[in-house]
Amino acid sequence: MMTNAEGKIVITIGRQSGANGLEIGKQLAALFQIKYYDKSLLELAAKETGIDSRLFEKADEKPSNKLLRALVYNPVNMYDKSLMSRDELYELQANVIREIATRESCVIIGRTADYILRDRPNCFHFFIHAPFDKRVEHMMKQEGVTVQKAIHILNKVDKKRAHYYNYYTNKTWGASASYHLCIDSSFLGIEGTASFLKSFVERKLTALPSNEKL
Repeated sequence: MMTNAEGKIVITIGRQSGANGLEIGKQLAALFQIKYYDKSLLELAAKETGIDSRLFEKADEKPSNKLLRALVYNPVNMYDKSLMSRDELYELQANVIREIATRESCVIIGRTADYILRDRPNCFHFFIHAPFDKRVEHMMKQEGVTVQKAIHILNKVDKKRAHYYNYYTNKTWGASASYHLCIDSSFLGIEGTASFLKSFVERKLTALPSNEKL
């Protein structure tokens, strides 16, 4: 694996629903032989903060709109009920993402990781998209649903992701300016897209002056 002087690379992936972003992320992590995080971030955030993982799941990729009741584990082994907003849960998860990026190489899926790590030079930010008809076909096959149901799922999930991203970043979800590269996964497929992104990262690392190495 080609890495920087510190031995780390961090790749974040935003994705449209049905564009194979998860599969590409896993493949890319395998190619680099580095860690992969998607919803596992929620479990890690819960473990490191002592907050019931169900609260992170309820707030996952949803913007703040009301207070949630969290179960917080205290040092005397008792559960204490307290109110935490989605904003507070978001910041706790963001802190976990920052810690992960500091200590190890990895691929991180979604959760505004590109924005959270925007000032870190050891990161590469990608957005995976695909034509709507291809995404509908993928959703139908993956979930075993009708065309109408697949369209409903895609629109619902993408709307939720866009709202969450735009709310916490003040940027536009999927806009090319937010990422180093946006790519249509239907053109090269899962393995081809992952291989292309790997080459992109390696060429960028090679092109960096020694004093700007990640």
